[in-house]
Parts: sequence; structure tokens; C-alpha cells
Amino acid sequence: MTVAAANQTIPEPADIRFEGVTKSFGSVTALDDVSVSFAPNKINVLLGLSGSGKSTMLRHINGLHKPTQGDVWTLGTPVHSAGQSAMRRLRNNVGMIFQQFHLVESSSVLENVCTGQLGSLRGPRFGLWSYPRAVREAAMDQLARVGLADKAFQRAGSLSGGQQQRVAIARALIQRPTVLLADEPVASLDPVSSAGVIELLTQISREENLTVICSLHQVQIALSFADRIVGLNAGRVVLDRSAAGMTHDDVDGIYAAEPVDQRLAMAV
Repeated sequence: MTVAAANQTIPEPADIRFEGVTKSFGSVTALDDVSVSFAPNKINVLLGLSGSGKSTMLRHINGLHKPTQGDVWTLGTPVHSAGQSAMRRLRNNVGMIFQQFHLVESSSVLENVCTGQLGSLRGPRFGLWSYPRAVREAAMDQLARVGLADKAFQRAGSLSGGQQQRVAIARALIQRPTVLLADEPVASLDPVSSAGVIELLTQISREENLTVICSLHQVQIALSFADRIVGLNAGRVVLDRSAAGMTHDDVDGIYAAEPVDQRLAMAV
């Protein structure tokens, strides 16, 4: 076995698989011939500069973007070619947490969590009490899990940033997802709130055996949180290995102006 083979993460079977994926927005190439896969029940962190392709990769997993070239498979669904009904079913199994929370600030915390079930309900909902009792009870259970049951009837906009992100986590969890995506989930938070959110995500991912794919800027948080690090630079995967034993020096190449592909460098 080569050194490269010993250090690379080559998961089988894969919950998620990119095969030769390129994504262009006009003259800008956001992903450039990416081939990578993600195994079940692992915490994967995407590291890279702003504009390196992290968010674009996440949005291909749940079909918010489709590739210009190449194929993306998520939980057996061909995201690159799936129709609306197939994507609706897939998104019920893929939760997502955003940097800016995306809560309805004028609505109660409990109603915001209930909205995580909209994909599995028929017809529109108008207010908290239009949700079935079972959904409201499930939402309360998830709020208790993230430590916010006592805030259920407060306006979401009255909470701190860290608390709002916990509400967003509860909203994702009410879907009972198999895959959890997190796009810079602590970028807007102070260090104490960031640590609490990362600890909560770690705990939940272990308890639920979730496949987690999280984009981050903070190297130290990534090294403490991840099972695996995938480094992106200019839309290309330049590092892909287990986080065990990794240091800041190991990820420096991700941030270089002209990065060395460390997967190839390890084979030299």
C-alpha cells in the first residue's frame, strides 16, 4: 500500500458521491472536476478560503445546485438528473443549517421548528396551531434536546445568535434526516456560542449516526470536530484525509495561492 493510500479517505459504501463534477456560474468555475465521496455516520469538514467552493459543494448534495458537468448521488438519488418529486423525497432526508439561521424572527421558536416538517405535510400552514399536534410535540422534543424548551413561545428574533442557531438545529432534526449539512454554522457566533454549537452537533451526530458535512473557516474547530478533512482551493479538492493527528501545518496548503495537491504529494 502506498503512503497516499494509507492517508486518503476512500469511503465505501458512500452516502454521497461526486463524479467529475464541474459547476460554472457564467465565467466563474466554482467546482472544477471534483470527484469525492462521503461515507455514512462520519463528521466531514470542508475547509478553504471564501470562494473555494465549499458552499457550492453543499448545495449540490441537496440539489439546490445541479452540476454543469458530472454526476452527484445522494442517498441513492441521482441529484444531477432527478425530477421534482424525487428531489422532494430526498430533501426530507437531508437537513441543512445555515450561517444566517434563516428563521422567521416574528414567529415563535416552536413554530420555526415545526417548519422543518413542511416537506412532509400537505397544504400550507398558517400559524403554530395549524400544525398537527404530533408535529408540535416533536418540535418540543427537539427544543428540549437543544436546551431551549423554555423558549418555545418566545419570538425567534428575541434570542441570541447562539440560541437562534440551536433553533435552526432543532428545525433540521425534526426532519429525522440521514444527512446533515451545515454551511459555516458558527461564523456569525462568538467563541463561547461557537463551542456550544459544535459540541451539540458532535453529540447529535453520534447519537443519531448522521452523515455530517460541515463547511468551516476555523481550522482549530475543524481539527477538534471532524473525522475527516476535505480541503478545497479554487474549486478543486487539494486535501482529503482523516483528521486524526492532523495539525495546522498539515492544512496550510489549502490556503496557498497555488496549493499543492497534498493527495498527490503524499504519494511522492
